[in-house]
Amino acid sequence: MMGAGGNTGRPKGVHAGAQDELPLAGRTVLVAEDEFFVGIELAQTLEEAGADIIGPAWSLTEAEKLSEETSLDMAVLDVNLNGDYALDLAVALKNKGVRVVFATAHADDDHLFRGAAADIPRLGKPTSARALLRALRPLS
Repeated sequence: MMGAGGNTGRPKGVHAGAQDELPLAGRTVLVAEDEFFVGIELAQTLEEAGADIIGPAWSLTEAEKLSEETSLDMAVLDVNLNGDYALDLAVALKNKGVRVVFATAHADDDHLFRGAAADIPRLGKPTSARALLRALRPLS
């Protein structure tokens, strides 16, 4: 995706030296979301925080393909992508050291998130940029 500030790759109003200070600067983040406008909004929020965005992927198949083709630092996944559940993908990414967060309307469904997926952070939709960034930031 092109940066929100135009062809500079930087968010609007951010000068060149400030990009390194952005919370997700230098991080590659996969976004998988089947709702078009939600996916675009998530991608823009992450891009404005300095992330390099892969996607949005609109299906589980596309998300799996992108995750195999690219070295990822983080992933924001909707758990239900057009009827296909991204739980196995999330666990596989987590096991590779990728920071995974679910952004889903099913965030409160404890029966859905079991086993290795149970401890992956979940955010209800819609979510705020602040909550998303807080969930993604690496633990110090």
